[in-house]
Amino acid sequence: MRGLMISLVLATVSAHAAIASSVGEGYGESLLALTSARQAGSGGVALEDPWRQGQVVEATTALVSAGLQWWGLSVQGGAGPRLRLRFDGYAFTPTDVTGTKETADGSFGGSGGAVGMSEWGAHVTAQLAVVEAGPWRVAGLGRAIGLVQRMPDEQSSGAAVEVGVQAQRVMGSGRALTGWLLAGPVGRGAGRGFAGHVVAGVGLMRQVSEGLLGGAGGYAVGAEGEALTEGLMHGGLGGVYWVGRLGQVGKTLFLRGGLRSASGTSQAVRPHGGLGILWRMASGWGVQCDLAAAPLGALGLAPCATIGVRMP
Repeated sequence: MRGLMISLVLATVSAHAAIASSVGEGYGESLLALTSARQAGSGGVALEDPWRQGQVVEATTALVSAGLQWWGLSVQGGAGPRLRLRFDGYAFTPTDVTGTKETADGSFGGSGGAVGMSEWGAHVTAQLAVVEAGPWRVAGLGRAIGLVQRMPDEQSSGAAVEVGVQAQRVMGSGRALTGWLLAGPVGRGAGRGFAGHVVAGVGLMRQVSEGLLGGAGGYAVGAEGEALTEGLMHGGLGGVYWVGRLGQVGKTLFLRGGLRSASGTSQAVRPHGGLGILWRMASGWGVQCDLAAAPLGALGLAPCATIGVRMP
């Protein structure tokens, strides 16, 4: 059942969610960090990234709009029997735009010249199992975040950490129930301290020997709530159904869907969806490709894609 456990720690904050708000230009007014297309497709709820086995290398991209695109690379693996580490690097490099000016009274003062900006950063995530007894498994979570933002007239940087806990219970009949709690980021940027959000959620995953199409399959459903520093409440509902046997040789097909609530934004309820395929070989190697669509309010729909290699 280890390969069927649900986790929050091994997925970054979803591409639709601002995790560092009200921290000034030095850290980014709304940092849109990459997540895998798996999580984006299920309403931003992490249903499929478990206490994984083996090593995983993934590349993800999210197209916000024409010329505005995120890129990311993730490497994760075990560092002993209880510790698992994940390293994420990401970059946002939009095309240059025409600069505008304003007069002393705040009115439009003309335009001219090209204005460019870029952001890049990294996450280091650790998951340490502290309890492994009977049907229970409990792990502590920690994530360090760094970001550099280059603006036309300055370059700024910021750093933060997130901490949390995750608990899972195997209930028999191929079922596993997981709950998680994550708080942060807390840190400093632009000369001041901040804290971003608190996320709590629960998910159920089940593997069945005979699914809807007659063969082996399974499903996962989950929900989470997110309390933002500004006093707003966000949340998500998500589900995924797969055809095939996770962790075994052959093909596994995935169908995902979900909803995200984002109060205080131009699109309060945001439908998500996606699909994917995983090929596992007898040697233990595997290749997975996932696609998803994540609404970004006034910015429209952001298609996301993740391709990864799973090593033995």
